[in-house]
Amino acid sequence: MTRFALICLGLLVATGVHAQSSRDLRMNIDISSFRFGKDTSFVEMYYSFPRAALTYAQEEGLFKGAAIMHTVIRDQDAPGDPVLKSWRVPVVLQDTVGLDEKTLIGRVMFLLDPGRYKFAVIGRDETNPAVMDSVELSYEVRAFTGKSVQFSDIELASSIQRAEEDPDNIFYKNTLEVIPNPSLLYGKQLPSLLYYAELYNVDEEHFIVKNEVVSSYGKTMLSGARKRSGKHASRVEVGSMNIGSLPSGVYTLIVSCGDTTGKMKVTQSKPFYVYNPDIPLDTVAAVAFADMVAAEFASMGEGDLDEQFAMAAYIASSDERGIWKSLSGSESKRKFLTKFWRDRDPDAVTPNNELFEEYRRRIALCNEQFRTAYRKGWRSDRGRVYVLYGPPDYIERRSNESDMKPHEIWRYDNIEGGVDFIFVDRGGFNDYELVHSTKRNELNNPDWERNAATR
Repeated sequence: MTRFALICLGLLVATGVHAQSSRDLRMNIDISSFRFGKDTSFVEMYYSFPRAALTYAQEEGLFKGAAIMHTVIRDQDAPGDPVLKSWRVPVVLQDTVGLDEKTLIGRVMFLLDPGRYKFAVIGRDETNPAVMDSVELSYEVRAFTGKSVQFSDIELASSIQRAEEDPDNIFYKNTLEVIPNPSLLYGKQLPSLLYYAELYNVDEEHFIVKNEVVSSYGKTMLSGARKRSGKHASRVEVGSMNIGSLPSGVYTLIVSCGDTTGKMKVTQSKPFYVYNPDIPLDTVAAVAFADMVAAEFASMGEGDLDEQFAMAAYIASSDERGIWKSLSGSESKRKFLTKFWRDRDPDAVTPNNELFEEYRRRIALCNEQFRTAYRKGWRSDRGRVYVLYGPPDYIERRSNESDMKPHEIWRYDNIEGGVDFIFVDRGGFNDYELVHSTKRNELNNPDWERNAATR
């Protein structure tokens, strides 16, 4: 890791204590689509977050809490009204023993035309809205048309079992209860990789379904095959593979359907992650494990990648900014961003890039709290300061002084022995500009009050 990265990590850790103490929702989101009609697809979105993130009140011997979820879906190729959905997720617990180990998992459905979409998901604690998280991701809804053999998307699961039809069970489908695993993470605590998929337009009386687990460096780690019979317009394929012996890393599940001669007609794949701390990493696996961040950029077009670097530019060196300007095409930019964040991973052995995740959380919070009519929150002065230094230890808001424009004073006690940032809403449109700071290498104007005066 570079010295620059270590400095940035130190800032994030030092100032992120307050964010941790106030908790955040730490959502995981995954999406799959299945055939529905001629012109639409059935899209399932899966979400999860730790139950311990919520606030609970004791009522009649029970502990009750709730999350409020919002989803905005925009068609990236056909601008128009977005698809909006909001819902409440109640949680009722008998007790709070082992609460830190419990995860809430949910599933919501949409009917969407094939195309490229941007999903924005926001979750909040109902009691304490400051406890929140937001996730944005691009997703392509596939078209299941024609008469050729097709696979749906693959849904990864933590549990699949036979079940009676139950309209109140959100995980029931096609005689099964399928509990999704939106984190896509398996390992010591969840050693069985379970998947659900649908196979359409099977035109062979006898055929073979093959499963493979392939490492990020192209090695087949696990494989299996099973014979199937009977022509079907639609059939369910479920499978299980024991990944308990795999070292930590990024892997891809590949499911194929072919005839009895071994010729594969259709293939579908799904990336997933393994965290097995008890199994040593070999050199190749250790390097490949760092590629987990690459999955964040795999489906992004060039415009989205430019936006990703613009957000990262706050901590980029001048050399890195210069290199980015020289790049053209999605592939080169995707590789650059992957390396950019890999070099800043504080611990390449863990299943997460902690700095990347913290940075992304800060961007999302800034977009939520500091957005204006003409600028995203992370592009504002308050957004930049928050992204770089984290939540302040203290905020003094002054909006009712007759001789001063509305302004905020942010105090950081653990930076350079204590520093202040002062923001002024010059135009009255909730767009606060940085006018003065006592931190080194930031705007310094001790006479800022004169410029902030109303007369």
